[in-house]
Amino acid sequence: MTGPDLYRESVSLAHDDPRCACETTCCIHEQVQLQRAQVLATLALAAATALGSEGGDGLLPSKDRKAWFDVASECRKATPWAS
Repeated sequence: MTGPDLYRESVSLAHDDPRCACETTCCIHEQVQLQRAQVLATLALAAATALGSEGGDGLLPSKDRKAWFDVASECRKATPWAS
């Protein structure tokens, strides 16, 4: 998975219903799903940080910069809670 893929998956997991049969809120399935989302988000951050230092100038290569911009823009447009 690429950094943007990891980010997309983490956002999806963080907002998806865990689809379990538990009748309680915050069940173990939901907790595991949110922990997985956190791990993926951390890996996405690591990828962005690593790419950002490529070439020593602190800028992402143009293709990667576009990929990160596209995923961040999609997220802002797709989520009603973002302003």
